[in-house]
Amino acid sequence: MKRVIACLLLSAASTPFAQAQDMEAFRRNMVNAANALGQGHITEPPASPATQDNGGVALTQKLTYSRMSNALGQASILGLSLGMSAPEATNVLRQYCQTEPSVRTETLRTSHKGVDIESQSYPASLACQRESDRIDVTLAPPVMGGVVTRIERSVSYPPLNAPGYDALKAELTTHYTAHLPPLSGGSAATALYALKNGNVIEKADGAGIDPSPSSDPRAATTQAWLRIAVSVVPQNPSAVRSLSITTEDIGAEQAITAEIIRQLSAAIDAKLTHATTKPAL
Repeated sequence: MKRVIACLLLSAASTPFAQAQDMEAFRRNMVNAANALGQGHITEPPASPATQDNGGVALTQKLTYSRMSNALGQASILGLSLGMSAPEATNVLRQYCQTEPSVRTETLRTSHKGVDIESQSYPASLACQRESDRIDVTLAPPVMGGVVTRIERSVSYPPLNAPGYDALKAELTTHYTAHLPPLSGGSAATALYALKNGNVIEKADGAGIDPSPSSDPRAATTQAWLRIAVSVVPQNPSAVRSLSITTEDIGAEQAITAEIIRQLSAAIDAKLTHATTKPAL
């Protein structure tokens, strides 16, 4: 995993609450920050990494994670679940990978009324790998107490030690109440969507949902999603070649984005209110 400190940039609106498109673009960058460019380094983490004091705004917890009562709220990936605390997730990863998970920190920035401001660094994600099995966990910023908002697992199997496709398919149905469609081109995928009204629907070959309602209309009505994709060995379709499982609470991420912008913009307003600079004439 590329070890960087990702500094995410957001062009906020001139009011304390940014426009939806900017806000969601910011969150979209945050959850995909593993692919972002940045500079810096990451130290191996303790169970609860301390926030670095870089002189930025110390974000405070104003939001509490509300665990869903549906299938996605109960789903777990190797013992990891949405809403789990950072120390709990660290322990699960440590036990599964038999090593300390790596931590990536981020610094969030915004511009408001012509003033740029940033937050203090915070642990934004955890990751570990056990042979060809990799797990990435996204942690909420301090405004929601660092809970897990996204989990992604990607594993490939050697042909001589691959699980049977039918057995895996049955296990996925039991564990996630998910039903893979018939294989097409050596692969199959399905997705569960937890709607904001509490219902859960499944769509064969469904895709993940972007947190931005402006780029993905489903985001306005969907709270969370879980996607499973499986591919088989071309010469032996009864054997699994790879498996990926991802789940994400985009409703929580949307609330987090709005609160981050509110706190950073409020910090700028407070500084401007107490400004005493006088022009030299």
